[in-house]
Amino acid sequence: MTLPTVTAAPAAESWRLAGLADGYLTTQLLYVAAKLGLADVLAGGPADGPAVAAAAGADPDVVTRILRGLCAEEVFAEDGAGRFTLGPLGEYLRAGVPGSQHGPILARGEVYFPVAHALLAAATTGANAFERTYGEPFFAHLEHVPAHRAAFEASMAGRAAHEADAVVAAYDLSGIGRLVDVGAGPGLIARAALRAVPGMTATLVDRPAMLDRARREMAAAGLTGRCTFVAADFFASVPGGGDAYLLSRILHDWDDEDAVRVLRRCHAAMPAHARLLVVDAVLPERARDLPAAIRMDLVMLLLLGARERTRDEFDRLLAAAGFTLRRIVATDSPTGLAVLEARRRELAEVANTRVRPD
Repeated sequence: MTLPTVTAAPAAESWRLAGLADGYLTTQLLYVAAKLGLADVLAGGPADGPAVAAAAGADPDVVTRILRGLCAEEVFAEDGAGRFTLGPLGEYLRAGVPGSQHGPILARGEVYFPVAHALLAAATTGANAFERTYGEPFFAHLEHVPAHRAAFEASMAGRAAHEADAVVAAYDLSGIGRLVDVGAGPGLIARAALRAVPGMTATLVDRPAMLDRARREMAAAGLTGRCTFVAADFFASVPGGGDAYLLSRILHDWDDEDAVRVLRRCHAAMPAHARLLVVDAVLPERARDLPAAIRMDLVMLLLLGARERTRDEFDRLLAAAGFTLRRIVATDSPTGLAVLEARRRELAEVANTRVRPD
């Protein structure tokens, strides 16, 4: 008599891998919950699925199942009477609360999610995943699709505010008379710097539409009198005469060739005494030491065909543009954000410097 073969239960690691493969589902559960404002409904108190769905203007059966799916991830919680409440993570799904992930989740679920499908094409052909998905480069697409631009800007707002505070807390800005913020966006770091150093002035450099927002936000902060605004393409020119030149979350948007172009424009504009401040994540030697920075590197790959960089990669990049990396000041940001301080050299000294080793 032949006994049936007994198959061992899959190891815990196998189930963990299966859970990772379901990440696509979790992304969309969070996106739909954010889009419908389910966490904001439950902030008013416990409610069953149909009541939450009615408040959100959605289907009661589907909403109930979405709520239960997110209970499994501790975003929501359920009691024995079929009612739902905010779970340990649910508060951060709300809009406008400290530490909110509402904006980033909307951007991931609405704009980034379709791009992930093109990762295989990027891996096998070197194609730009975003352009393969949407038919145009990332920043051009945002200009053409206002809803996606709004989602992206909402995603950046909360993170940028935290990062601005982290930079100012970690790096001593005293002694800088004029800060030139290249690619300033809404000017969050410049605003934090002006508050931290009363005698400082700032020049914000960006596209006209972004500078309009920066002017409004500086006016609301009462700092307009200490700012000048220069509409410019930082690939073409950068204003001269600053004591420090800031590139915050700029270089990671570009491949090495374009990043060097930006850096050389700064080099040409900087007086001999000026310092360059690059604010970006610095990749760890081992991925597990800083998973958030590794994920950001992959996001840059998908959206822009760009990258985060290691210390050595920054060193080579800066050297190719005529700079010497002096020091790296870490911040308390969980994304591995740091301030890389560099000083200019004469370009003749680096004529044969390569961005990447042979």
